[in-house]
Amino acid sequence: MIKADLLKQIEELQQRCEQYEGISLKLNWDMLRHPGEAGGAEWLLAYEGELLTGFIGLYGIGGDMEVCGMVRPGYRRRGIFSGLWKQAETIIRQDKVKTLLLNTPAASASGNAYLKNLPLTFSHSEFQMKWDGAGSKVKASEASSASGNVLLRPARPEETPLLIAFDCDGFQMTEEDAAEMYAQQEQEASQEHIIIELSGQPAGKMRLWSEDNETWIYGFTVDKKLRGLGIGRSALQQTIEREQRNYNGVNLEVALDNPNALKLYESCGFVVQSQQDYYTHPLNS
Repeated sequence: MIKADLLKQIEELQQRCEQYEGISLKLNWDMLRHPGEAGGAEWLLAYEGELLTGFIGLYGIGGDMEVCGMVRPGYRRRGIFSGLWKQAETIIRQDKVKTLLLNTPAASASGNAYLKNLPLTFSHSEFQMKWDGAGSKVKASEASSASGNVLLRPARPEETPLLIAFDCDGFQMTEEDAAEMYAQQEQEASQEHIIIELSGQPAGKMRLWSEDNETWIYGFTVDKKLRGLGIGRSALQQTIEREQRNYNGVNLEVALDNPNALKLYESCGFVVQSQQDYYTHPLNS
């Protein structure tokens, strides 16, 4: 089967599941498009005849592995997901995974019901947020006294060590995991690494991924020593203004245990669209 046709089948199954339960599944499409490659995903599929009925995606991210799956409405309670999960466990045991996370939309009754049968520990929740402008309280020019000195520019190839250092500082990543993540991301063409400068000096970074007139902000962090100066707010506002000019929506994710970031995003006009819950699975089970 041609890969493009297979991806269309996965997308159709995702849309069917989302419409049926009123949820938003996190399938990491930037990784799904590169199966078997660095930065790509592995997946497992179940069919009835020629109809795709089940899917599990395995996403290696910086030494961790995330798992997300779905079963077509009308074909549930037939053991489809259990069969896929047994296959997934074989792959997981073969890979060098430090942390195994399973995620499901918080509003998914079927997803939460299935996960109750597994030996899981709740890890964290994330909000998916989208900018709508209505809640924006501060313009970029009014963000702070520092805002006029904040500049966003594309990261240069030789600045990968700087990006890695920002991730280690901002997200408590090891240098090894951060370097592996950047090696994976090099495979994805529709993204940009951005350096945030304050008065000409690197002060933070973000990664932008765009597709179908939607841009996602990932890995957004500001040097801990420079926080509280309005740098992050100015960088967000400048990104929003740029993407508006390109007729793109702007989206991001934030962990629920990061109230300062959530407050910043809400004040800039981002609103919650959905919530994803993550659970840690013991690797020896």
